[in-house]
Amino acid sequence: MKANAEQTKNQTAVQTSQESAWKHVTSFAVMIVLTAIAFAAVATNLVPSHLLVPLLLTLAAVQVVVQLYTFMHLNQKGSGFPVAFMASGIFIGVISAVALMILV
Repeated sequence: MKANAEQTKNQTAVQTSQESAWKHVTSFAVMIVLTAIAFAAVATNLVPSHLLVPLLLTLAAVQVVVQLYTFMHLNQKGSGFPVAFMASGIFIGVISAVALMILV
């Protein structure tokens, strides 16, 4: 009975490891696609110049979120404080950027 419980535990660990690896590979592929879109937008001049910076910033923001949640494990339990501190840092950064834009 004990051996059966251990075997089930090992199978669950292997399954979780495979799911984690698949999630990392998928996230990496998404980041490569986002980078390729940004490169193509700049290299081909298909995007009007006044929309290029907002597009690049949006793609960069999506890529940052994907990296944080995938590779920094912010989607796991117990990551509330790091998420709260990052959110407050982003909030302060946005307020500072807006204030500088208004002043200049």
